[in-house]
Amino acid sequence: MNKEERKCIQKHYADKMIDYLPMLRAATKITQNQLAKKLDVTRSTMVAIESRKRPLQWYMYLALVLVFRQNDDSSKMLDSFELFDAKVIKDIT
Repeated sequence: MNKEERKCIQKHYADKMIDYLPMLRAATKITQNQLAKKLDVTRSTMVAIESRKRPLQWYMYLALVLVFRQNDDSSKMLDSFELFDAKVIKDIT
């Protein structure tokens, strides 16, 4: 897989994560501010990401996966919405 293909797949997963981010936060009962603190970013950064005014960087995508894997409900959502595939992620990271 070349660099361009890798970037395309990463963008696909990051974009899908943004689509479901409000639902994942709701499942974990976490606010934008609380999530921002976990990711060590500002609330305004989280707002900009959720409103697609700022791209979701790959490292933040991976951090979000870790955060949402800690909760049973959001972990199931990651799987059902196909927001994470360990084999694919391993191949492109």
